[in-house]
Amino acid sequence: MKRILSFAFIAIEAVLFCTFVTMDIMRLDGENIVKFIAISLVGLMGLMAGKQRDNAVVTAAFIFTVLADIFLILIGNYIAGVCVFIAVQTCYTIRFSFMSGKPLVGELLKRLLPGLILGTIAGVLLDSVDIGITVAYASCFAVNFAHGFELQIYNPSPRHLRFAIGIVLFACCDACVGIHNLQPSIFTETMIRNAEVMTWIFYLPSQILILSTTDALCFKKKP
Repeated sequence: MKRILSFAFIAIEAVLFCTFVTMDIMRLDGENIVKFIAISLVGLMGLMAGKQRDNAVVTAAFIFTVLADIFLILIGNYIAGVCVFIAVQTCYTIRFSFMSGKPLVGELLKRLLPGLILGTIAGVLLDSVDIGITVAYASCFAVNFAHGFELQIYNPSPRHLRFAIGIVLFACCDACVGIHNLQPSIFTETMIRNAEVMTWIFYLPSQILILSTTDALCFKKKP
């Protein structure tokens, strides 16, 4: 039953993915609703991630992810959305601690303290709360990004590889979000528009790959 549900989930997500990409490219109204349905389904599947503590933390991460997307794509509140995504990265930090055996307090400080310092400095120097929050988030994410590959390098497994790839796609998505929302002067309108379209092309697959590292999805028959 779980195997059938997993295949059905992927099929539905594929249809939703093609739908919102087409709508984005053609600039049709309602694409954000389709996107929210797609990420909400990932969140629902995340509730089946499993009771192991590292899987339970991923469930929490997906709950925060859906909340962040409510702010970003439905309400349009960039600052609130990015702040909630910092909570998502905190969940992944906790998971890294569980999976690597490293002390949790040290892992949290390694991400949150530099993020707070760098974000405050950037926000004050550039007189922009948006940039300050973005820098704080990027700092937290950068450490998780590196540790995603560390897990695969020192303890290689299909699960860790999928997580590392998911983190890479997540980073590409975040870069596109930053370009679209902050609109740096070095980018043309066409580049900013392309970043808007590419955001979810990276984002949804990244979340499904991260989900696949839990017990929520099953594609193999039991022996």
